[in-house]
Amino acid sequence: MPIKVPNNLPAVDILTRENVFVMTDTRAMTQDIRPLQILILNLMPTKVDTETQLTRLLGNTPLQVELELLQTSTHKAHNASEEHMIAFYKTFDQIRTKYYDGMIITGAPVELMEFEEVDYWDELCEIMEWSKTHVHSTLYICWGAQAGLYYHYGIKKYKLPEKLSGVYKHTLEYRTGMLFRGFDDEFYVPHSRNTTVLESEVAACPDIKIISKSPEAGIFAVKSNDDRQIFIMGHSEYDPDTLKKEYLRDLAAGIDPKIPCNYFPDDDPSKEPVVIWRSCANLFYSNWLNYFVYQSTPYDLNAMRDPANIPEFDNGRFDLIVAKFGGSSLADADRVRKVRDIIFDDEKRRFIVVSAPGKSAAEKDKVTDLLFEVADASRTREERAEVLDRIQARYIAMCEDLGVKTDIEGEFARIREVLRTEEPENCHDYIVSRGEYLNALILADFTGYDFVDTAQIIKFDENGRYDEEATMPLLKAELARHHDAVIPGFYGSLPSGQIETFTRGGSDISGSIVAAAAEADIYENWTDVSGILMADPGVVDNPMPVPVITYRELRELAYAGAAVMHPDAVIPVTKLEIPIHIKNTAKPEDPGTMVVNNSRYYTDSYEVAGISGKPGYVSFKAEKEQMNEDPRGREAILEAIGDMGLKIRSTQASLDALTLAIHESELAKISPDVDEAVARLSEAMREACPGAAVSSEKNQALISVVGKALVTTPAIGVKVLSALAGRRINVAGLDHGAEKMTMTITVADADYREAVRAIYHQFSGR
Repeated sequence: MPIKVPNNLPAVDILTRENVFVMTDTRAMTQDIRPLQILILNLMPTKVDTETQLTRLLGNTPLQVELELLQTSTHKAHNASEEHMIAFYKTFDQIRTKYYDGMIITGAPVELMEFEEVDYWDELCEIMEWSKTHVHSTLYICWGAQAGLYYHYGIKKYKLPEKLSGVYKHTLEYRTGMLFRGFDDEFYVPHSRNTTVLESEVAACPDIKIISKSPEAGIFAVKSNDDRQIFIMGHSEYDPDTLKKEYLRDLAAGIDPKIPCNYFPDDDPSKEPVVIWRSCANLFYSNWLNYFVYQSTPYDLNAMRDPANIPEFDNGRFDLIVAKFGGSSLADADRVRKVRDIIFDDEKRRFIVVSAPGKSAAEKDKVTDLLFEVADASRTREERAEVLDRIQARYIAMCEDLGVKTDIEGEFARIREVLRTEEPENCHDYIVSRGEYLNALILADFTGYDFVDTAQIIKFDENGRYDEEATMPLLKAELARHHDAVIPGFYGSLPSGQIETFTRGGSDISGSIVAAAAEADIYENWTDVSGILMADPGVVDNPMPVPVITYRELRELAYAGAAVMHPDAVIPVTKLEIPIHIKNTAKPEDPGTMVVNNSRYYTDSYEVAGISGKPGYVSFKAEKEQMNEDPRGREAILEAIGDMGLKIRSTQASLDALTLAIHESELAKISPDVDEAVARLSEAMREACPGAAVSSEKNQALISVVGKALVTTPAIGVKVLSALAGRRINVAGLDHGAEKMTMTITVADADYREAVRAIYHQFSGR
């Protein structure tokens, strides 16, 4: 059967002259055959030679093979024309969503460099990691094999005393396998390298097996136990004159190379080499394609999308889980029982972070909202006492229902004493933090876990900012003293010892900090929805949950207005790349949403991570000829807005204008009357940039479509605009953001809900 290659690839003419049956794209379109999809990552400088050598061997098989060529985007080829690379090679971003039966990673002339010093090493690591879920069998050659063994198994390479160059005799260590089926007891393979791996280190790795080696050249072939990775140290694909070309090149460079071993007759470089490895090369590649690719790969390559192939989803691999339960999960005694069942369902859930009780069927207020009323100095003493009595009664009822002995009366007596003796500004955060504190006491009592108060182990600096440097040693030491514990979220303390809180929703941050200090394998965030939803359920009926999202996508969605986790909650776990698993306390069997550093290896991630937005924006436009050439004017406008304490949601600059979107809730800082606030801000912008004409437009809505694929997939933007055009919704503004991960569209308030539904339908099919 033929090998299918891109039209006009130089290898076509060469192989046709050799009677190798090569099929181009055009002819293959008429074939009703499922060809093997093979990807070649060509790292060699001699691109055309390597393409031809590998195409020749892959074409010598009864199977139809469809070939794609891959290059690294972080390294520009110097020995192949840019036209050739553009015409025949793809970048990783162009193929990362595809699946392949097999992949070949070639050698590269960088073996004397440390792996991490190679300019495309990070990209190569990303490709090798991706291959574990997107390629059925990967074949690594020479330096590529050393790179693969190092990345996957930590096996180092070592510099040889002198270059290994020649054709060497090999034997089989593992005779019953299919990779070398039909081989003689002894066979020959070319080698050309300056480094090697140690047999002792390879043999010590339980996940791989040495298949073949040479007394002179060392290890030749290694495979993983699951047959998905094969590492070849030699160059069976070499042409008859390849070693000769290398020898003459080194000779011309003044390197004074040794004559390649067992290559030239009588070691005479003036004589033509005798090929003694071609039959072995053909048989090896035929065996790889037949037994390791064709006979074991799924007919439908999309079958590799099975989430079972994604190890990160397997909680059974985790040794330590930090779980945070939100207020809706702990709103009453019945829900606390459900939480205890979840905790006890997995003994790895050792550190539990809790919020204050939220709303329930019987209670329409969140405890923290009530505590803010208690801490409000503008209220009368009687009003505050009445609200505190309501909160106390709620906790007493919960304790009686659960049968725990937590001293609620004693705790509330201390709260009342603080209210009586402390100035309001000194006890505000102490009061509002008691919801989490009391909930943690009750849950610790109910589960038998230790109680750990965060007052002395989560630290803020004198300005009220979270102090990671001071917190981590204290928190790590405290966690080490407990096998399991319940920990209140939302607060810590200042250097003075006074209680300090995060912003609302800050228990998410507390959970993330604990997960980072514990170096947890996963941070679970339990709430009342089955993960992050693709759109607002108040706008879209029953929106789909998003199975996988990245840290950055989550932060973008939260910034755009989505009711997801606190955007700062991902920061502590990001450094350690601890996944966040958002789960539903009422439906713990639902898969939820995984928040990860890089979702490329999760095969069920969506085109977009979510659609979020909010109506009620005011658009301000400052127009002045050549404004883009006047950076001081732009800076003065932004500084004036900053001096007013306003947050800008969107900024767009053009040659003659600067357009800003600010929400009405922000403008309320200037005046509760929107028109007055708009007028005052417009005047401030004119004063900041003399000569600028400032106009405004109210009742604007901003909708953000968030997804990492926006960077590389233009079709997503086309889909968004097509969805809006199909509903005849006018787009007043468009912003792709600095990192191109978010596409923000401005529409009229009146079109907001319809626009969100149209975009959601475009990507969900619902």
